[in-house]
This record gives sequence, structure tokens and C-alpha cells, in this order.
Amino acid sequence: MAYQKLPSGGPPDPPSSFSRGASGVVTSDIATSGAGMAVHFDINLIVVAEETFTPTESKQVNDSVDIMKTIFATHGPVIGTVNRFKIDLTVAGANAMVRGVADAMALADRFAVRSNDALDVFVVKRIFDPKADGYSPTPGACGKNKAKGRLRAPVVSLNGSAADSGNTFAHEVGHFLGLPHCEKDESLCGPANFMRAQSGTNTGVTPAQAVKMIAHCQVTL
Repeated sequence: MAYQKLPSGGPPDPPSSFSRGASGVVTSDIATSGAGMAVHFDINLIVVAEETFTPTESKQVNDSVDIMKTIFATHGPVIGTVNRFKIDLTVAGANAMVRGVADAMALADRFAVRSNDALDVFVVKRIFDPKADGYSPTPGACGKNKAKGRLRAPVVSLNGSAADSGNTFAHEVGHFLGLPHCEKDESLCGPANFMRAQSGTNTGVTPAQAVKMIAHCQVTL
């Protein structure tokens, strides 16, 4: 998907903008319209060091978003508008390397989309932690301010196939919207579910999970 480069100074053109970090320019593309008036939440998809992604990896990002949408569409809340941004490697610098939750926190604290209230979701090519394909607070706080010692926003990676990473995208967003792992509350889950610690691929939201997520302040009723 093509990205539109924003100017380094002055206000960016609509529909979206990115708050600059301390040391450079970021870029974004046009927003993709989504769910209209349905119970939904919007996302800012922020691809870190996007210019280093191969065409296959870029396609996997797009496919992962589509899979995430399908997972949430089973019982909602559905994903509404997806605003797509990128942070160049020269701007991200050391924040492009995520080796653990501390690095994820530093990335999310440094960059935030200030022009809207959508959920920021950061995508890195790889997380250098053998125990994690993504990170997210459970639940996450609304607003763009630093979370005072907690991760502010989901950070996900391209683990495995598109089916795997699509499930990871949905899993970490689910955490942000208040869902625990199924192992902590089986009443929310079916036998195969995207919120299991080992969640498999292409599973869906249960009615009980939908009720819990709809109560989150990030969701528009």
C-alpha cells in the first residue's frame, strides 16, 4: 500500500497527521473507511521502518489487518477506520529494535498520533524476544499520554504466516480492550479462541468477549 509523505514543517494535510518525535519527520497515507455507525473502534496502524519491509512483508501487514478485521467482525466490536502511518528508520532510530517490553514502551511513548483518538497499533518486522510476538497493556488506557510505567499501546510483529500475525494483531488489540488470556477466565472463551496464550489462527470473538470489550472507553457505541 502506498504512503503519502507529510511535509517536515507546518500542518499536515487531512485526513490524518502524525505527531513528530524529537528528531524527525513521519509519513502517513490516506485513511481507509470502515464500519460507519456500527459499534466499533478505530485504529492508527503505524509501521516502523516500513522502507525495510520486503513486498511480501508489506503484503503480510495488509493481510494481517484483514484477518484481524474478520476476527472482530464475528461478534464485534468491529474495526472502523484504519489510518495508516509509517515511521522511517532514520526517524525511529534505536526505537525500531524491540527486544522486550521496555523497548515497546519506549517506542509507544516516543510516537503518538495526536490528530485523532484512534487506537495506536505499532507494527515492527520482528520482536527479538523468543517468548513474545507482541505486547499490549490489559486493559489499555484511552488518550495518548504516557502510561506512567506501563505500555501505552499495542506493539505487534510479523510472526509466522499472515494467519499467525493476523491473530497476533487481534490478540494484542483484544488485550488493550480488556480481554485477558482465556486461561485466566474460561467463561469468556470457546475451545479455540484468539485470546488463548497459544491461540492458533483465524479464531473469532465470543459474545462474552464482545460484551467485555464494548465497555472499554476506546469503543464507540
